Amino acid sequence: MSRRIVIVGGGSAGWGPKLMSDLMLTPALSGSTYVLHDFNATNANRIANFARKLAAKLGASADIVVEGDPEQALTGADFIIITISTGGLSAMAHDLAIPEDYSIYHTVGDTMGPGGWARTMRNVPVFVQMAERINRLAPNAVVLNYTNPMAQLTKTLAISTSRPVVGLCHGLFEGLEALQRLFNLESEDDIVATYGGVNHFFFITQLAIKGQDGYAMLREKLAGGSLMDLVPQEYREHVHWWAVDEILKATGMLTYMADRHIVEFLPQYLTSKENLERYHIHRTTIQERQDNMRRAEQHIEEMTSGTIPDHYLERSRETAADIIGAFATGKQFVDVGNTINTGQISNVPLGAVVETPVLVNATGFHAVTIGGLPEPARTWVERVIRVEDMQVQAAMAGDLELAFEALMLDPLCSHLNLDQIREMGLRLLRANQQYLPQFAGKL
Repeated sequence: MSRRIVIVGGGSAGWGPKLMSDLMLTPALSGSTYVLHDFNATNANRIANFARKLAAKLGASADIVVEGDPEQALTGADFIIITISTGGLSAMAHDLAIPEDYSIYHTVGDTMGPGGWARTMRNVPVFVQMAERINRLAPNAVVLNYTNPMAQLTKTLAISTSRPVVGLCHGLFEGLEALQRLFNLESEDDIVATYGGVNHFFFITQLAIKGQDGYAMLREKLAGGSLMDLVPQEYREHVHWWAVDEILKATGMLTYMADRHIVEFLPQYLTSKENLERYHIHRTTIQERQDNMRRAEQHIEEMTSGTIPDHYLERSRETAADIIGAFATGKQFVDVGNTINTGQISNVPLGAVVETPVLVNATGFHAVTIGGLPEPARTWVERVIRVEDMQVQAAMAGDLELAFEALMLDPLCSHLNLDQIREMGLRLLRANQQYLPQFAGKL
């Protein structure tokens, strides 16, 4: 059966090759039409050329289409994967630079803090418009979102369309990979974890290693020391282990271990240069991001004209293809997902987008109940949820005062007075003005 799978942001050098490889390596999706929708035709054609070569190498039956018109692209879509960033790195440069004037030193800047706030404000109108098109042009579509800020944009989609929606992130399975390293395990299958929270800020509430109490094993390994004692030197810069270790000691639980996001959810790490040094904080600059993008684009062109590495001939750990395959075959699949909280985390607000295990089958996305989060994790997560939900409400309604209130409650702004927060917020909005139709005439 031919399926129409649309990738919005189909020219993404970061996501395109990996997603196309996973999708074409999924037997249930043989014969599908892949629509690469991107306003940048050069980027979309780069991915399309790579995908066609990969399909030939794999012997995969796939029709690759490049489409710049969103109406044409979304019409009749069965599955929609979203990998966009409104404003790109040029807009993100403001998200990082302006908060520095107020002693907020973002590591990533795409989820929490003033950077995540600004990113929400400029992406929400795009996602609302996309949801309207999905309702009108693709009434049977399933929507998978990879764009950050994950919780805010997945919620925007979920309340703007009746279609099944899930937000996807690789944070959990990169955390499981870290546990494999710490315990010298051969397979992720040796680990069983119960986890819940919000994207980039979840907690592993229960942990088993080869059927044994994983936290007891970890405490024995630590012997009163630090996680840093267990982490190989070459793996230390990728994750802020000092923060993960502090949170483990405070809560008894491991949190997000994938990269530099975790320090943006608590106020103590990024609001002074002294703490940047104390906690060995690595910040990704705009220049680094631009250089990485250029290298990724060059690599795709080299693969297209030369040899495709073997790792593109095997499935990655990303789950978009598994999810689409579950809908296509009717077989069930369980992994991490971001969905509306209907009680899967019992002691944080209903209606928020939370990250938990999610069962996927032909009827939709069904979050797995994990119970409640222990303190202080519950309070930390609830604070983030309140901020994220206020951002969505403000961005959808064009409510400038509510937007400022959301920024005032953000943990990274807790050292500023209210006038400073409003001033910083106004500067960010004015820098992003071309992407903010909801605030037209208010700035």
